[in-house]
Amino acid sequence: MKLSAKLMSVLTNRIVRNVLFWLAMIYIVWNNDRSNKIFPASVYITGIAITTSLLMLYTYINNLWLMPAYMRAKKYWAYTWRAALLTLFIATAFVLAVKALIIRYPQLSIHHISIFSTVVDTSRVLEQILYEINAAYWGLIVWLFLMSTAWYMNDYARQRQLLEATQRKQMETELHFLKNQVNPHFLFNTLNNLYGLSLKKADNTPEAILRLSSILRYMLYEINSERVPFDKEKEVMRAYIELELLRLPQGQDFKFCVEADKEYLVPPLLWLPVLENIFKHATRVITDVYFIDFAVVVQDDVLSIRSRNNYKEGSHGNGHGGIGIANLRKRLQLLYPDKHSIHTAPEGDAYVVDISVEL
Repeated sequence: MKLSAKLMSVLTNRIVRNVLFWLAMIYIVWNNDRSNKIFPASVYITGIAITTSLLMLYTYINNLWLMPAYMRAKKYWAYTWRAALLTLFIATAFVLAVKALIIRYPQLSIHHISIFSTVVDTSRVLEQILYEINAAYWGLIVWLFLMSTAWYMNDYARQRQLLEATQRKQMETELHFLKNQVNPHFLFNTLNNLYGLSLKKADNTPEAILRLSSILRYMLYEINSERVPFDKEKEVMRAYIELELLRLPQGQDFKFCVEADKEYLVPPLLWLPVLENIFKHATRVITDVYFIDFAVVVQDDVLSIRSRNNYKEGSHGNGHGGIGIANLRKRLQLLYPDKHSIHTAPEGDAYVVDISVEL
C-alpha cells in the first residue's frame, strides 16, 4: 500500500479525526492565552483543561446521544428542550469553574479569562455570574449549531455509504444467483445433446465429452470472477460452438466471428445464452438448411454480440428468447445500467439478437 493511501486510511478513522480536532482546539486556545505570558503555564493548562473538557462533554452528549436519539427520529421538540438544558448546565459549569480559578488567581479577572464575556462590577457577584452564564449560553449555542451541522454531514455520508454497501451486496447476491443459473441451464442442454449422440452411437461422442469437460472446468473456476480476459472467453466460445456443431448435419450455413481490437476484460459467459438459444432452435427449423450468423466483437471499449438465424415461427415464445436471454437481460441491467442495449426480434425469415455493452 502506498504511503498516501495509508495516510488517507488513518485520517479517515473516526477516532483519529476526533483526536486531531481536539488537539487543534487546544493549540488555538493555548496560543491565544499564552500571548499575555504573565502567569505560570499551570494556570493556562488548568484553563484549557476546563474549556476543553466541558466542550468535549457538551459535544459528545449532543452528537452521540441527543442527535441520534431525537433529531434522526425527527423528535424535534424532545431534542430542543434537552439541548437547552444541557447548554444551560455546561454554561453554568463553565462560569463557575472560571470563577473558582479567578478566586485562586484574582489577577485573571483583569485579563478576561472568560472567552464568552467581559468582566462587570465584581461587587455584584450574582448579577455577574448570571451575566456570564447568559453570554456563555449563547456562545455554546453557536458551538452546538456548528457541531450539529458537522454531525448531520457525517451522518448523511455514513447513511449513504451504508445504503450503497447494502445495494452493492444485494446486486452481488443477485448476480451470483444469475451466474449460477447459467451452469445447470447449459449442462441440461448439453447433456441432452450428448444423449442424442450416444443414441446414434456417433464416433464423435468421446470428443464431445472432452470438449464439455474443458468448458465445465472453465465455468468452475471463472464463473465467479467479475471480469475475465477476452482471449479466454474466445477459446471457450469456440469449444462450445464446436461441441454444438457435432450434433448438427453437415452442409449447413454457419458463420462465426469472434475478435477484439485489443485485450479486454469482460464479464464471463455473456454470450452463452445467445448461442444456446441459436442451437436449441436449430433442430426445430422446418427447412432443410439452417443458417447461423454469429459475431462477438469488442472494439473501442464496446462489446457487441449479434446473432442471426432462421427459425420456426413460434419457437422463440414471446419474442424475448427464453429463460437464458431473460437471465442475460437481468445480468446486464445489474452490471451495466444505462450502458447497454439488447434487442431480440424476428426479421423476415430470421431471428435476430443484437446486444451492445459499453465496457
